[in-house]
Amino acid sequence: MSADAAHPGDESAAKAPAGLAGRIPLILLALAVIGSAVFILGLTSKITFITDEWDLLLLRPGWGFGQLLDPFHEHTVIAPALIYKVFQPVFGMDSARPYQLAATGTFLLSCVLFFVYVRRRVGDWAALIMTALILFLGGAFEDLLWTFQIGYFGSLAAGLGALIALDRDDRRGDLWASALLIVSVSFSSVGIPFIAGAVAEWLLNPRERKRRLLVMGAPVAFYALWWLGWGSQAESELSLSNIPDLPSYLFTAISAGFTTIAGLATGDGSEPDQPHLIWGKLLFVAAVLLSAWRLRRRGEVPRGLLVVAAIGLSFYLLAGLNQSDLRPPESSRYQLPSAVFILLVAAWVLQGIRFRPPVLAVAALVSALAIFNGLQLMKDQAEGRWQPSSSALLTSLGAIDVAGDEVRPGYTLLLGLEEPVPFEDYRRATEDFGSPGKSADELAAGDPAERAAADSTLITALGLEMIGRLPRRHIKCVPLRPGDTYEVTGRSPDIKNRGDEDLGIGLTLFSDAPGTEIGSILPEGSGGFNLPRHLATDRPWRIAITRGGPATVCG
Repeated sequence: MSADAAHPGDESAAKAPAGLAGRIPLILLALAVIGSAVFILGLTSKITFITDEWDLLLLRPGWGFGQLLDPFHEHTVIAPALIYKVFQPVFGMDSARPYQLAATGTFLLSCVLFFVYVRRRVGDWAALIMTALILFLGGAFEDLLWTFQIGYFGSLAAGLGALIALDRDDRRGDLWASALLIVSVSFSSVGIPFIAGAVAEWLLNPRERKRRLLVMGAPVAFYALWWLGWGSQAESELSLSNIPDLPSYLFTAISAGFTTIAGLATGDGSEPDQPHLIWGKLLFVAAVLLSAWRLRRRGEVPRGLLVVAAIGLSFYLLAGLNQSDLRPPESSRYQLPSAVFILLVAAWVLQGIRFRPPVLAVAALVSALAIFNGLQLMKDQAEGRWQPSSSALLTSLGAIDVAGDEVRPGYTLLLGLEEPVPFEDYRRATEDFGSPGKSADELAAGDPAERAAADSTLITALGLEMIGRLPRRHIKCVPLRPGDTYEVTGRSPDIKNRGDEDLGIGLTLFSDAPGTEIGSILPEGSGGFNLPRHLATDRPWRIAITRGGPATVCG
């Protein structure tokens, strides 16, 4: 993969016009990078930490080999774990924004490196169009909206950097490539396909192999040592039983990549019916036929094409061997690397072609339509699913923060991980680094549904429930009728049912009366409950009748 005259595609880049006209593609690239950042960060501004991020935030306390090297499922997350560990004491956990900025910045870096690599094959203008498709790849919203995917972004950025280093075809480039491949695989298992590409490049390059063994040897040794020490103990979906399904999986997965690039993706890829996947399949078949025709006319298969093909094929094979009901080939989370690998192959197939302005104009127009459709999907997903679910989570966490140390023993949080998170782990992290949960004032200012959800979570976390007991002597008792509310001033009110049917009692701290029902009392029966001593708010509890009545409340 020499960057010398052996690459006809480099000629167009080398002869790019000087001056302002020659800088226009770079200026447009900078504007596209800024536009992508604004769009992504605008959508993520209302999104908090999501599912797998909580593993890095809560379940790896302290510093040690295990905290950094333990796998997440079967994946390496060494670099993401390190980033989160550095960010927690510096920026805290009050907001996900610093983490989102780091993830988005890493994604943008991978796009710029993609442009650098591709422009050497197809020139600035074609590379700009390809890069724009990646920068605004709306069908990959699960990657672009999710900070945890910094693992993907880091692997892609370092892997593309390694390809650029290999372009030097000298000793220094080999050393840089080796180091970057180690960085790539430390971010996520998406680095493994780049190692496969390095192996292919080592085998195909006529330079002396023994002196270049470090290119693939160092990252292979790094990953092997990690796997022997930590990765082999991880739960994995990798199964040889998936081999018979590989041809079908590969065809569907690559077709899904073409569908996403064309801006025709729908949903998150988990639906049983993908209405536009047929277009991706047709585009894939057409691309294969046109590529075969192009290479036949060229009379050779470039070494670089074989390298990037090895990278893409390794990615799809690994994904196919790990497939499960939760990992369909059309899944949104696979679309970013899929699109990158497809376009890398396309760049090598198109290498050396001089694109006329009308052709570039048509390509730009078609790409703009694809980008528009993709971004609309991404916006719909963010506003329809991700932002509301984040708001609901922040409401729940805020309620748990209000409960504080009064949370009942054994309480766990459902944060989207495979196992519930013990409250003690959450409490330890939030005491040290703050909580992203809504404050008591924010909970009180929420809409009725949010305030009701806060009360429900709070009552569950505290373990509040009605207890049947005989009435005790109280200084003050007041009647309570349906529609009335009673502000509790003590910790242990007693309630007497004065009606002829079961009496339902609602309790509220934030929501509108009658609040969340915590139990019932039989006719002429009595009961009560014990409120916690210390909460992170001075708001009073209120009691109301949810059904039946009247009643007498003593406190």
